[in-house]
Amino acid sequence: MSFFSELKRRNVFRVGMAYAVTSWLLLQLADVVLGNIGSPEWLFKAILLVLGLGFPVALLFAWAFEMTPEGIKKEKDVDRTQSITPRTGKKLEHFTIGVLSLVVVFFLVKEFLLTETATVPGESSQSGQPLPASIAVLPFEDFSQDADQAYFSRGIAEEILNLLAKTHGLRVAARTSSFAFATGDHDIREIGEKLDVETVLEGSIRKAGNMIRITAQLINIEDGYHLWSETYDRDFDDIFKIQDEIAASILASLKVHLLGDQEHQVAAERANDLDAYSDYLIGKERLALATRKDIEAARAKFEQSIGIDPEYAPARVALAQAMLLLELREFGKLDKQEVDAVVEPQLAKALELSPDLPEALAVRGLYHLQRYRYDEAQNDLNRAIHLSPNYAMAYLWRSETYYEKEQYLNMLADKEKAYSLDPMSLDISSQLAYDYGAFWRPRDADRIIARMFELHPGHPRAYRALGANLSAHGRYAETALLLEEAKAEYPEHPEFALWHAWTLFTMGLYEEAEAQNLDKITMWVLMAEDRFEEARELLQKNLDEDPDDFWLESARVYHQLMRDEFGIEPWKAAVARNLAWLDEQNVPWRERCYPYLIYDMRETGIEDGVAEMMAECRTRTEERLKAGFLCPCSFYDLVLFASLDGRTDDAVGRAAEWLDGGDSFAWLNADPILAEWSDRPEYEEVLVRNAEQVARQQQLYYAGVTARDSGLEGSLP
Repeated sequence: MSFFSELKRRNVFRVGMAYAVTSWLLLQLADVVLGNIGSPEWLFKAILLVLGLGFPVALLFAWAFEMTPEGIKKEKDVDRTQSITPRTGKKLEHFTIGVLSLVVVFFLVKEFLLTETATVPGESSQSGQPLPASIAVLPFEDFSQDADQAYFSRGIAEEILNLLAKTHGLRVAARTSSFAFATGDHDIREIGEKLDVETVLEGSIRKAGNMIRITAQLINIEDGYHLWSETYDRDFDDIFKIQDEIAASILASLKVHLLGDQEHQVAAERANDLDAYSDYLIGKERLALATRKDIEAARAKFEQSIGIDPEYAPARVALAQAMLLLELREFGKLDKQEVDAVVEPQLAKALELSPDLPEALAVRGLYHLQRYRYDEAQNDLNRAIHLSPNYAMAYLWRSETYYEKEQYLNMLADKEKAYSLDPMSLDISSQLAYDYGAFWRPRDADRIIARMFELHPGHPRAYRALGANLSAHGRYAETALLLEEAKAEYPEHPEFALWHAWTLFTMGLYEEAEAQNLDKITMWVLMAEDRFEEARELLQKNLDEDPDDFWLESARVYHQLMRDEFGIEPWKAAVARNLAWLDEQNVPWRERCYPYLIYDMRETGIEDGVAEMMAECRTRTEERLKAGFLCPCSFYDLVLFASLDGRTDDAVGRAAEWLDGGDSFAWLNADPILAEWSDRPEYEEVLVRNAEQVARQQQLYYAGVTARDSGLEGSLP
């Protein structure tokens, strides 16, 4: 008997067919079930692997064993005259036919019950094509005769974007990124590549009197064909209904559904008056420009919108967000009490009007974050993300709560998610670039920063991102040269001037640093040159003129070499005032790792809170080391903490690592914490290596200045 005939006799072919059909059906069921319960991708792959490995096992089993009336026996032990393989074969054939019937039933159920059918007006995607899973909504163009509806056309697109963003299973590019293509003639494929989306929605509006025509097209990035298009002619008063119709049509085209009863949620977010809505849209446009002047203008528009329609929740949320921005130093540093008086009632009323409004929950999370209430912030942001899974800024804000909880890998994951949704956001890009640098992923950091300069040439936040990464890795010469370029571009920007002067001081270029005429830096130069009386006079002058800005510097100034000159009492008073201010601001300083504050408190006899801060330093050190979240600059913090903790050997080793990373600090020999192990021979070695690296940075800086002045930029040695 041939080998082929023996395979047939032992039912090996029938077993293989039955196994293959059954496995295929199980995989289809697993794909549907696991996809709907949100299981991780590896689970389906594991099932596929197990079934794949089981196939040859089943064939070997069929070859080596046989079913008998007495049970399973080895084939060689079965008398051929007593074999029942023909009957077993018939049963396997019936089993296979039954499974194939189930396959047919599965296809029918999947096609007609599990798949939502909808009649889509206009053009639709061809049957059989894979469903797109990502979309960017471009700002609609204004074709009105007077071209005076630009803010409104962008508002239409933003409202549709917000509706789509609440859809699970659909990735929606954030407003910052998609609206970056508002001007210029951009190719659809270029947009798709930059935003990493499969489809783009674009459209236009044309308003004449009280009539408005809105045209929208959904375009496939790969081939440029329209998947869907529609034109809406309506009374202007029906504008909200039009927005919903467009979003619903797109969702039907994508065969994706809004979660839950969306009509109820959407209705709670609608303005009752078109003037209120117009003011809100203009305010949103100004808010997105992110300058102090624009944010203040946006605040006024939101207040007007609320005055017209007090029931319009989004305007209240936007006003709260504007106030939180104005609280930041970059945008004016409003007093916290003034901010609280607006933000708390506005968010409370917004959530009363619309309890499930994602923007309200996210901004309340941001408010908690700025008030150091990290558990409350994370709870609100978790809920906002659940309701609107494409809310990029919610991921960015939540990442800060993970940072405070020492969950650094979760922090990075949230920032990467935010960046995938909004790759053109300067806020998100700069923070992710810095984190990549701290995680020792310099190529990723460089890639994002290069993209920032490509998309936003010369923007101050692009300069900040690059400068932060350079200085974090001890590249102070390049940082100083970059900041000189930024200062020339933005001469009124206060941050660049102060940062530039401090960088010069860090490199030991005291004369150049003092020449910047910034009192905060000049005080340090005076102390570095042992001109203590001048330093104290300059400090006192500034405390008298601007105590809110300068008294925080006083404790740091006094602890640097001035104790021997003026005694401990001024130092102790400055430390006590520092702690009182932190308490007034509700800063949880006992839950922070502030090495110099710990040192100041110990040296001045203030013990309350020191133990808690030391414990926090230990926890943060362990978690950062475990996660690998340590830029070279962070190693110096490890040196300081190990010194404070009495672990001198560890401090010495960390100092070597810090220098190996390329960092340096001209005034290292005056650091009082480092001086606690100045009796060790390694101390002098550290100072010598540091001085060499400081000298190298000075050399690079002067070479860069010479190259720049001679027109040979880009030739740093």
